[in-house]
Amino acid sequence: MTRRNIRPALMPEIDIHHTHPLDKAACRAAVDEVARGLSARFGLGGMTWTGDTLSFAGHGAEGRLTVGNGDARVQLRLGAWLGLMRPLIEAEIRRTLRDKLG
Repeated sequence: MTRRNIRPALMPEIDIHHTHPLDKAACRAAVDEVARGLSARFGLGGMTWTGDTLSFAGHGAEGRLTVGNGDARVQLRLGAWLGLMRPLIEAEIRRTLRDKLG
């Protein structure tokens, strides 16, 4: 019998594309502000910018946020426990994007 790795299938993912009226610099500044708050609140570590993408990881989650002129994309992979709260987490991300980026 062939074994396959099913772990990725067990990790819920969130993928959100958000349009906004900001230019890339203003969007990045807003994302920096949000990232600092999330880092302090949830213990997200390893937040690093590579080009226009902010990568992060924390307790049961890892992901990236890519900024652009007029749009932003959040891609997040949740561990099993946080996966149970996926709808709440996704709603909070959408609300925060709307509030901070427009």
